[in-house]
Amino acid sequence: MIAESTLGALAALGSALTWAVNGLLARSLVPGLGSVVVNAARATVGGALLLGWVTATAGVGAFAAASTGALGLLALSIVTAIAIGDTVFFESTRALGLGRAMTISMTYPLGAAALAAAFLGEPVTLAVAAGALLTLGGIVLIVAPWAERAPDERFWFGVGTATLASLAWAVSVIFLKAPLRELDAVTAQAIRLPLAAVVLWTTPWARAAAGGLGRIGGAALARLAALSVLTAVSSVMFVASVKYAGVAVSAVLSSTAPMFAIPLARVFLGERLSRTALLGAGVTIAGIVVLQL
Repeated sequence: MIAESTLGALAALGSALTWAVNGLLARSLVPGLGSVVVNAARATVGGALLLGWVTATAGVGAFAAASTGALGLLALSIVTAIAIGDTVFFESTRALGLGRAMTISMTYPLGAAALAAAFLGEPVTLAVAAGALLTLGGIVLIVAPWAERAPDERFWFGVGTATLASLAWAVSVIFLKAPLRELDAVTAQAIRLPLAAVVLWTTPWARAAAGGLGRIGGAALARLAALSVLTAVSSVMFVASVKYAGVAVSAVLSSTAPMFAIPLARVFLGERLSRTALLGAGVTIAGIVVLQL
């Protein structure tokens, strides 16, 4: 029988792979629909799938297991992660390219470690300090003025939105930790994703652009459907990794998404990264690994 820690580690790697594919699919849809609509649509369909699954397999009573405090933290975590983090991340892929944007945004374990030290009393160890230096050094290589730039990219806007996504995800992980003592991963996400959809659809950006959903063609609709299903799968795997492997292991392994995203972006989007940027991606990932040793 697989140990819970091993199961959590595998779930984190699965989350990294599916998140890289999610980024690829979203990158192809955002120019036509906008990042908020893409995010709202995938959360709606993915949330409906998870709600249906939990109701069919465990009954509606499964949702009553959580305390009011746990539900409040789940709400804060999903609004921070998806309504803010994912939306600005999708925007950063459009401005900066998938490979570079994902590498910058996947530094969120650095932010999570800082927040844990500040608010949860976790110590700043030598590994945390060394990992932070490596991670920041990698980011410098990626965003360095001498690195190759695409002629149509909005560089600093992309860097800013990717950094904001990283910060939002770090805050979300801190909020998510406590509720998972009361709920399993699927039930937690069956609460979180529909709530995220409601929040996103209430924004004026989503309402203004929602009409574009009725005009997309069959290929785009198929990509949106795939994105929605993968959103449900990826989010459940990430939450399961936090529950079974802990915040540290889940954060570092799920942050390896750029290793999958960079070749996917090269093959399917034709994105090219300079040698300096590729080196920076490698250094950043190494820093994330050291950060969690």
